[in-house]
Amino acid sequence: MIFFYTSFEYSHKATFFAILMDLIAYGLSIAAIVFFVLAGKFGLSSVLTGILCIVLAIFFYFFLGKKAGASIAKKDFQKKIRTNPLVAYEYVNDGRASYEEIAAINPAFAEQYVVNDFGKLTRRKK
Repeated sequence: MIFFYTSFEYSHKATFFAILMDLIAYGLSIAAIVFFVLAGKFGLSSVLTGILCIVLAIFFYFFLGKKAGASIAKKDFQKKIRTNPLVAYEYVNDGRASYEEIAAINPAFAEQYVVNDFGKLTRRKK
């Protein structure tokens, strides 16, 4: 079975939330298949329940897993980039921002890391 899930690079909290929502969506999809298979025995009510499960699965996967997860990730990242030196290091090291830009908003990062003569981030020697 193939499992697709949503991941957010700098926010473990948002990734966990999105994976949980994706798992719920997959469970609802499997339940919908079961209800469609049982439609021959139980009739129209089983088909309607299966359709409801599909609608809920779409809601959990796309709106909660992706949209709400992205919102959580954005808020979490904005907090971490200002307070967590390791996240700031990874962000600068990935080439997404300059050292000066992040050092201006995260003093703990500026205290721990410096750009060496070769243009690489290194820990400050104390």
